[in-house]
Order: sequence, then structure tokens, then C-alpha cells
Amino acid sequence: MRRALGAGVLIFAALAATGCGLLGGGEPPPTQAPKAEIGPDNHVKGAIAKAVQPYAGKEVYVDVLSLQRHDKVLRLVYAVTPRAKTDSDALPKETFGGNWQSGNAGAPFLLDTENLRVYDSLTIGSGEDARCACSTGLGDYPLDQPTVLYADYPAPPKEVKELTVVMPVVGPMPGVKIS
Repeated sequence: MRRALGAGVLIFAALAATGCGLLGGGEPPPTQAPKAEIGPDNHVKGAIAKAVQPYAGKEVYVDVLSLQRHDKVLRLVYAVTPRAKTDSDALPKETFGGNWQSGNAGAPFLLDTENLRVYDSLTIGSGEDARCACSTGLGDYPLDQPTVLYADYPAPPKEVKELTVVMPVVGPMPGVKIS
């Protein structure tokens, strides 16, 4: 699992460093995840959109930290914090994408409700080698601590200033501003 995560990080770092065509030669997205600190409301401090929903015996907090345009790519950065009072099991790794072998962060999608468009996460490669342009190689989500994730999407037209982020478990999060 560490090897898969390391390979994914190296591939992403190489793509970002070379200014790959996907990013359009503009400013590449950062390669380091931001630090996440829980605030008094049990959400990550500085979140621009927040949701919580009961799921699998837990309260799952999802916080959108940013939805940022990088030329032709839109990067969603979000944190998942499962909490449970009586259950000590971690949240399964496939909850936000991937499968039982290896989780990823590619399941959320974006909606432009004004222009009636759906944006799915980008993929790198094709066929069986296709991987989402997102956090990969994830293990189960530990209780009571935020896990910061990212997923990349094709950027909508520049006149689109906000989107609805549709997350597994918690559902739609409307009005998330693009920066």
C-alpha cells in the first residue's frame, strides 16, 4: 500500500513539476496537503463548506477546504473526519472512492446547476491502467482525526464562479465558491 501511495505521489509530483499539458502550463496545484485542525464545531477550521451525516454507525464530517482553479484543472481539497461514540472501527477506505483493496478520493463529483453540467474526476492513463487524478492508496479513515484528500476535475468555463460538490455519504454541498 505504501508503494502504491508513493508511486502515485511521485507520478503526480512529476506531472506537476513538468507543467504537463493537463494543467495547461499555468501554475500547478500544490503537492503538499494542507494541515487540518479541528475547530470547536467538530469541523476543520477554515472550511468553505461543511456537512455531517450519520453513516455505518458513525458521524461522518466532510469539510471542503478549497475548490481552486489551476488553468484547465479544478482541484477539490477536502477533509474527512469520522466520529463514533460506541463504534471503534475506522471508516472503510472505499467510502470516497476506490475499492476494498485500495481507497482513493475520486468518488465526489461536481455539478454546475446553472449550465446543467456534471464534472467527474479526471483520470490518468487508460484501460486497466487508468487511475484517478486524486489521492490514492488510502487506508481506512481513522476516527476523530481529519484525513485531507484531493481530486482534480476539468475546469468549467471562467464565468462559472461556484459549483455544487456532491460527496458520497453526506450528499450535495451547494454554492461552493471557486477560487
